[in-house]
Amino acid sequence: MPVEKDLKIAYKTLYDDKESLKALHLYDEILKNSPTNLTALIFKAACLEKLYFGYSDWHNNVTMENAKGLLDKALITAEGRGDRSKIALVNFRYFVHFFNNKNYEQARSYFEKAKKFGYADDTLTLWENRLQTKLNKMNKKQKDTITKNTVSPVENTEDKIDDLIPHVAAVSPSGNEIDLQDLPGFRVDWYQSSTSVTISLFTANPPECKDKVKVEISPNDKRTLSVSYEVPKTGSEFQYNVKLSQEVHLQPASLNVFSRKLEITLNKVDKVQWKNLEGDTVKEVSNSPEIGKNSGHSACTSAAEESSKEKLSYPSSSKKRIDWSKLDIDEEAGQEDAGSPDAFFQKLYAGADPDTKRAMMKSFVESNGTSLSTDWEDVSKGTVKTSPPEGMEPKHW
Repeated sequence: MPVEKDLKIAYKTLYDDKESLKALHLYDEILKNSPTNLTALIFKAACLEKLYFGYSDWHNNVTMENAKGLLDKALITAEGRGDRSKIALVNFRYFVHFFNNKNYEQARSYFEKAKKFGYADDTLTLWENRLQTKLNKMNKKQKDTITKNTVSPVENTEDKIDDLIPHVAAVSPSGNEIDLQDLPGFRVDWYQSSTSVTISLFTANPPECKDKVKVEISPNDKRTLSVSYEVPKTGSEFQYNVKLSQEVHLQPASLNVFSRKLEITLNKVDKVQWKNLEGDTVKEVSNSPEIGKNSGHSACTSAAEESSKEKLSYPSSSKKRIDWSKLDIDEEAGQEDAGSPDAFFQKLYAGADPDTKRAMMKSFVESNGTSLSTDWEDVSKGTVKTSPPEGMEPKHW
């Protein structure tokens, strides 16, 4: 297999499939045969950084030292070849490395070098704004510290010096003092209506309030979303970056913070149904009808889905067999109870396309009310299993 194809597979595994460890092994294989392959060196370092921040087993100094060592080797190789684009990319990865470790001054140095060598990316403006915000905050803290620790004539100088030591440790970029149990591991869920998409970020360490959260949409492509906030207690930073499958308006429609999640609602630029939250899926959905119109199946239905429509009758605990693909959505939609406490789900259901409504009804009925899905392509493949809450078991009568 050509090395270019191996590199594409490894990159997809890292950023699209989000399987950092698998991607690390793929880059290792490439480097066995091509020890100075610049792309493999650069993105193997990225794999290690993602593992460092995502898994406690990898959260140690050795991981980060190895990542930096790979970047050092990549920079020497790129400079030896005179490859300006790769020199720019390595400097940008240095910037990300030091930014994530809270060494913002060092990060700024590499950011300027990356721009000097012509690094260009849709997220560059977002990164620059975030860096400037961090530098401003750091400078303010330093000024406050100097003011607070000014020694008065009647105070003991030695005591004041001792007081400074804990503060220095607190802002140290090493990250060794962070409790691993407080690392903000999270999962992502989303749903959509005809005009908006709502993203839920589930995390064990949400921010104290929504004012602490920074949500940015890149004005360059209107698809690159960045969410960040300082994690309470640890001082580490929660970061979520994603390239959405379609354009959204720059200002979020709403932002809510709950005890275990953040919920961000974005207004769509084009009123089309999204097949995926992220990725380049413009071609796949550009011809689909507006959500909420009774147009039968969406025009972007895949060939595999079309070929499986004859097999959409599945067994359930009921004696009556249901062909969910023939469900009359209009009749069912009209039977909603206006006084139901589930007004939120009624609103979601009312604004959905026919396939989404089928998916919601099929998943809810077949799972005995324990699951609700809006993905018809997934739900149509078989019976939706009962998934009781953690600590409970289903009873079969």
